[in-house]
Amino acid sequence: MRAISSALLAMLATSQTCLSFIAPHPSIPQNPVTSSSLQRNDRHRSTHIFMSTTETSAVGKPGTADLPWSELGFEFRPTKSHLRMVYRDGKWGEEELVESPYINVHIGATALHYGQACFEGLKAFAHADGSVYMFRPDENSKRINNSCKRIMMPEIPMEKFIKACNDVVKDNIAYVPPYGSGGALYLRPLLFGSGPRIGLQPADEYTFIILVIPVGDYYKGGLAKPVKGIIVDDYDRAAPKGVGAAKVAGNYAADLVPNMEAKKKGYPICLYLDAATHTYVEEFSTSNFIGIDNKSNKYVTPRSPSVLPSITNKSLQTIARDEGMTVEVKDVHIEELSGFDEVVACGTAVVVTPVGSLTRFDETGEEVAMYEFSEDVGETTRRLYDKVRGIQNGEIEDKHNWNFKVQ
Repeated sequence: MRAISSALLAMLATSQTCLSFIAPHPSIPQNPVTSSSLQRNDRHRSTHIFMSTTETSAVGKPGTADLPWSELGFEFRPTKSHLRMVYRDGKWGEEELVESPYINVHIGATALHYGQACFEGLKAFAHADGSVYMFRPDENSKRINNSCKRIMMPEIPMEKFIKACNDVVKDNIAYVPPYGSGGALYLRPLLFGSGPRIGLQPADEYTFIILVIPVGDYYKGGLAKPVKGIIVDDYDRAAPKGVGAAKVAGNYAADLVPNMEAKKKGYPICLYLDAATHTYVEEFSTSNFIGIDNKSNKYVTPRSPSVLPSITNKSLQTIARDEGMTVEVKDVHIEELSGFDEVVACGTAVVVTPVGSLTRFDETGEEVAMYEFSEDVGETTRRLYDKVRGIQNGEIEDKHNWNFKVQ
């Protein structure tokens, strides 16, 4: 976060006409958080304050929409509104809530021609007392801005990003799955170049939207029986100095063909290796790789400039350290796969997907290697999953202040 002068900090902290996300300065007394502030989990007050231009009204009750809450999957469903905000003439405009699910885009938009687009994914959860919390939106703010830097798009100030997330959840509060249903409201922030350019250059206008979707457990019951994975050799996910570490749209389009080919062979998940040598583990199609060595009490995940930094992985690493595990972020040679008792793919949608085996084939289609892991959901996988879900649902102490209350 940029340093803020004491005078400006004092002005922001007391102003009724601005929105601010600010850390307290040691020389400035902090005002109590009011009902118009957006704050982190009440039980562990954050040092951050959000101030709205208007007094915040009651949020409303989650889960009142007429939906089959126990039957939700991970798929698109219409909701009340999405949020929209446009960057033009060097500044961000006001946010607006739009009920139509359609958007007009110029035929020359850079997103259409040059793929100038990035997105995020996060969730909001209902707690037992009827309140709703978003899980780590500050981290999503940091990550989308890193993506923006990589493909020359304007950054979204953190206070604007989190305020926008808060407001779209609040407007769609009826679609937040009720506590105990196992579901969540999935937020998909998306930023794309909407201004026309035919020559290769950044756009002069950008559109930011956040759509929301009620989703259930990715797999029925929360954790599925371990799936079979395939090691991909015919394709690469990202180049070593490319955009693999940014959450840009094109990274996912590149996975469509190998993903569909793998599923036709009976493998629901693909594991990519480094593009330069095909000897080091990178990540799964849409998820980070985690290897668990129970004998050594180790949590291992690859270090690579081509891997997207997962907020779920970051959270699980913290939990693992809290529980006394050794967390190693390092180059993971493919032969090290044989040393793991459990392997999981982790991401926002599923939290963790246990992987029971990984198979590698040569160019003729002959199997050349198979690495087998736990046949059932591993003990460590289950424990880490239960812990992060418990924090998200407000059932376990949120000692790291990851939950942001919607107000």
